[in-house]
Amino acid sequence: MYDVNKLHITTWGNGLVKIVLVHGGVQGTKKSGATHFSTQERLAKLGFSLLVPDRPGHGQSPSPNRPDDADADGQLIAELLGDGAHLVGHSFGGCVALAAAAQRPAAVKSLTLIEPGMQALAVNRFPVLLFVLRLLAILKLSFSPASRIKRFSKFMHIPHEVGGSALSKEELVAMGNAVSVLKTPSKETLVGQLSIVKDDGIPLLVVTGGWSKGIDITGEMVARTGNGKHMIIPSPHHFPQLISDEFNEIFLQFINGLA
Repeated sequence: MYDVNKLHITTWGNGLVKIVLVHGGVQGTKKSGATHFSTQERLAKLGFSLLVPDRPGHGQSPSPNRPDDADADGQLIAELLGDGAHLVGHSFGGCVALAAAAQRPAAVKSLTLIEPGMQALAVNRFPVLLFVLRLLAILKLSFSPASRIKRFSKFMHIPHEVGGSALSKEELVAMGNAVSVLKTPSKETLVGQLSIVKDDGIPLLVVTGGWSKGIDITGEMVARTGNGKHMIIPSPHHFPQLISDEFNEIFLQFINGLA
């Protein structure tokens, strides 16, 4: 059992309102979760307390000796919610955040999912199916782990500061191996977890960047299934939360509107 105390956590601010930010990616990278949410550090000046854990096997958190697993990581994130927090998850971290919310819905003040890796929910739509098939081709037909993660990063439009040439050869190999065994939630699991979000009345916001029709359609379906709202923040890549203050402004409007 992985102890939550093993997680390396970056903290910003010391306000009374807690926000937990869950990054995506795959094991093997030395990039911290804080790198994925660097623009959100500005929220600390507005009276919030932000917790940004490095998921197991990411950044400075030790390996869990298992593949990336949304349910297992979700158990750890659920422990960080304390008496209540706004929960944000990006990419595969969106699957982790949803799993945490389903495990402790009473502790979730709101749930925000940014380009969540939940294509299984909408694979019956052609643009999503095409997205998944192209992704599977990269994962199954690459010549080496390093080639696999480079092709994956290019396909997912990962910005330089988070991936690509900013990674060492050691990281590329480790991540290339990790992405091939990534455990993504099934459609049945996602429907069940989003039903808990809906039935417990957890306010849900889903944000996508408009650069991929497959990801936008997935975002629409996630929001519809969880009785939430879908918004597009135009972005050239998979990290719409990093490009400007627009995500921060939309997120603040969302959580302030809950009072």
